[in-house]
Amino acid sequence: MFLTRMALDVNRSDTQALLADPGRMQREVRAAFAGGNMQPLFRLEMIGSRQWLEVLSRLRPSLYAAHERYGYPGVFPSWETFDYDETLEEAEVGTTWNFQLSASPAGIRPEADPAWLEPRRLNRWLADRGASDGFELKEAAVTEVRWVPLGDAFLLVAHWDGVLTVTDQDAFAWAVSSGIGGGRENGVGLMTIARNHTFWED
Repeated sequence: MFLTRMALDVNRSDTQALLADPGRMQREVRAAFAGGNMQPLFRLEMIGSRQWLEVLSRLRPSLYAAHERYGYPGVFPSWETFDYDETLEEAEVGTTWNFQLSASPAGIRPEADPAWLEPRRLNRWLADRGASDGFELKEAAVTEVRWVPLGDAFLLVAHWDGVLTVTDQDAFAWAVSSGIGGGRENGVGLMTIARNHTFWED
């Protein structure tokens, strides 16, 4: 597995259009792989003062075209990639990690249900997922939750920061690699873990 991030220049009109269109974001991420037939996990995250696109994939992506159109072309490259298998190998049973997660507990719905905006309900859903996905929640804070319009439907997107303990290494590695929750093609499902608060430096 490879974990990649690319800085997005939000002052560019192309970037603003990209951020406003989940379908376009999905197509750009898939275009970073030969043949464009992979569906990697991805999400948007603010790190420091910049907006970043993060991608978790089984193959190393090439973001040169996206960098030219949405990034900072004067800085080459404006993306970086790490071997994430090493991190997952260290996530042994009993080890404790900080995590960040963007997921969709309710998936895509015809209407935006306000009941899903309650942090207690979201944390209960995540704790239940942990029971099958090989981790136990120690701390969990919902940092953002909203219904995102997708055509005539809505996608629930929630973000967490927290601490977990691995209870089943194989199940946990599979969950992180394949994504957590529904709607993964729309920029949710990606969990990153780190010994410190975040995998990335500012």
